[in-house]
Amino acid sequence: LFSRMPGKKKAKKRLLSEIETSFFAIQNAWEHEKMEKASRYYTKKLFLEHQQVLQKNQAEGIKNHTKKIVLQQLGNYRQIEEDSFSIWIDFSCYDYTIDRKNNLLLSGYKHQRQYFSHIWYFNYSDKEQKWQVDYIQPISLG
Repeated sequence: LFSRMPGKKKAKKRLLSEIETSFFAIQNAWEHEKMEKASRYYTKKLFLEHQQVLQKNQAEGIKNHTKKIVLQQLGNYRQIEEDSFSIWIDFSCYDYTIDRKNNLLLSGYKHQRQYFSHIWYFNYSDKEQKWQVDYIQPISLG
């Protein structure tokens, strides 16, 4: 992972920390349906997409939970442009969807950890002076 990342060791560690912070902020905001709390970690485009998904879920009377998230591994860092890169993120969590009215389980598992692999794409925001998530590509579900 480190060998593919630009900069010195300290800069690489700082970037990994920023990636992890973004990952957990977005996951936490999703769980609590408060995307605005993570807005600075998103590009405007992805933020609006996630807001729309949450609004659709609310309108349909469903809620998606992602609880007890554990970041398993970061890997396959790939520089795309000077101001963009992608990184593979493996994580696990309890992921399930419930009916808001009667709390019935619609999909997923409340008591069984599931494993996910995503590729997260980041763009650098000069305005925010930070890396922001622009796209999340699910790879596999386990």
